[in-house]
Order: sequence, then C-alpha cells, then structure tokens
Amino acid sequence: MDLKTMQEFYLAIGKLKRVKRTGWVLREVHDPESVADHSWRMALMALTLPLPATNPDNSPVELNRTKCVFLSLVHDIAECIVGDLIVGRNGLTKPQKHDMEAAAIDSIQSLLSKGLAKDQHTIQDLWLEYELQSSPEARFVKDLDRYDMMLQAFEYEKNKDTSRSLEEFYESTNGKFQFDCIKDLMQQLYSDRKK
Repeated sequence: MDLKTMQEFYLAIGKLKRVKRTGWVLREVHDPESVADHSWRMALMALTLPLPATNPDNSPVELNRTKCVFLSLVHDIAECIVGDLIVGRNGLTKPQKHDMEAAAIDSIQSLLSKGLAKDQHTIQDLWLEYELQSSPEARFVKDLDRYDMMLQAFEYEKNKDTSRSLEEFYESTNGKFQFDCIKDLMQQLYSDRKK
C-alpha cells in the first residue's frame, strides 16, 4: 500500500465536508449541510433501519446491509471534485452530469489503485451500481437519499433555518419512493410536518 497515495485520497474526500448541498444554498438556508453530512446520515440509516424483505413488486429480496452502507458512503463521492451538481441548473443535462461525475470517479479510483485489496469492491464499482440503479441495494439507497433530503428539509423548516419555501423538495419526491419501509417513514414525516 502506498501511504502517500492513500493520504491524498483522504484529503480529496475530506473536501466533501466543505461542499455544501447546492439545493439548500440556493434556498438561502442558514448553515446548509455538507455532502459529507448527507452521506454520513444515509450510511447510519442503512446501518440501523430494518431492511425490507420484499422488492417494490412484492418479490422476496435479501438486501446486503454492508453493501447498503458502502453505497450510501460513496454515492456522492464524485462531488469532492465536481461539486454538488444539479441537472437543469445552468443548462446541465443528465448525461453531462454523469460524464463529469464518471471522470471524477475515474480520478478517485486511480488514487486508490495501489491501496485496495483485490477482493474489495472498488469505489468505482459501487458508484456505478448506484448511478445505474442496478441492484436492489442501489434502489433502496436511492430511497434513503430522497428520504434524507426530505428529513433535512423538515429540519430546516422546523428550526426556521430559511425564510424560503422548501415545498418543491417534497413535491420532487412524490411517487418516487419504492420501498414500503421508506414510504412509512415519509408518512411519519408528513404527519409530523402538519403539527
């Protein structure tokens, strides 16, 4: 293992602690969360939430909790290089965003090429799995991603951290949650929001 390269990687991903989530910055939220804040809470959700036993189509599924935690940790890791990009902002298309993030992931993975054991999932593999939504774990983590955004919006509203409406964040997830356990959490959140 090349210690200097590993240290460069740790410094690179440390930038996620300073990359503020763009949606909150644009809504003038006081002290908006960082990308690292978001990924950390998602990872703890993946670690602690009872995993669903069925897919959205009610077929049985056995999710790998460790993989869910890993996917949560790496799903936004490219943002340490490209920042928190929003499709549609400044004309950015979904393919352009994907290409920019894929290039960043290539760069990150090259830093790690000397430090990973051969049998480990690479960050690149995990990121691509999430990006393509190619596994039940990736789809579950996408639900966690959306739920965390809603929970964060609720916190900002409750703490009066913004004078602007955050309703569009709630509306952006309507009908998009796939797993019943996350739908149940959202029902609880909507109930708490009415109080």
